[in-house]
Amino acid sequence: MKNLGYLGPSGTFTEMAANEFLKEIKEPHVEKISYPDISELIQAVAEGEIYQAVVPIENSLEGSVNITLDYLAHKVSLKIGLEIVLPINQQLMTATGVDINDIKEIYSHPQALAQCREFLNSFNSGCQIKKVSSTAEAAQLINSNNGSPDITKAAIGSRLAAKLNELTIIEENIQDNDSNWTRFVLLVREKNYHTARDKPYFWPQKDFKTSIICSPIKNRPGILHEILAEFATRNINLTRIESRPTKKMLGDYLFFIDFAGQVGSKESQNVITNLKEKTSHLKILGSYQTLTCQQEKIAPGEVDNHEIK
Repeated sequence: MKNLGYLGPSGTFTEMAANEFLKEIKEPHVEKISYPDISELIQAVAEGEIYQAVVPIENSLEGSVNITLDYLAHKVSLKIGLEIVLPINQQLMTATGVDINDIKEIYSHPQALAQCREFLNSFNSGCQIKKVSSTAEAAQLINSNNGSPDITKAAIGSRLAAKLNELTIIEENIQDNDSNWTRFVLLVREKNYHTARDKPYFWPQKDFKTSIICSPIKNRPGILHEILAEFATRNINLTRIESRPTKKMLGDYLFFIDFAGQVGSKESQNVITNLKEKTSHLKILGSYQTLTCQQEKIAPGEVDNHEIK
């Protein structure tokens, strides 16, 4: 069984991304398995405990998910099989019948709270903001008072979390910026990965993106320009570039680069060949396609029938 891991508990945006992936591939009997943190989730794929996993890698407002980048760079040899881009709409939810003026505490993940800063600043000044490990956990806390709803507490999270915990959404789409999207990636072990040139993972006619990690041979003036020139001279579009510490010495960095195209194309192969001469480390994370989820696809009552463990 090709089980699928996701960042739990149930009701997270990561699970919503996983649901979108499962709807598209239309494979029945895929077991979803929840993991409490990203590091454990990624390690589970690397060790063969699960077949694949959906993890967040970048948010349009808050930037990259560093723990995902660091694991891909330093700790595991995994491939990206697919990118899932999901709109992040935050909802204020409570037990049924709660008056918004009675709310004294609001729970959520720190990133969700940051995305709703303007809304929270305009809220009741006496309300306490409580940070928890995920938006799904926040929703569970509201509904865990031994069957007796707490009318003073609210949570910020997804529609899915509200549905699963039988909560009422009293304020919709409270994020400060409607252009709030998160990139998730589907991670698989290398032996389970089909390269883009051999067999498209998803849609036969859709454009591909390739992700690599590289570190210059030595830090000297112009080295980044030389690396980027390999793409520019071949008219290859870069969609993302970011530096992260190599964790070896201060001032030593590696670069995460995403570019348009398949790793098996002639132009991409030429770039990779030349980069090997300019870098001390080069890691190809894979060529993959993008599943972009539209706002209307995430309905309030939409929960799939895949088993949740």
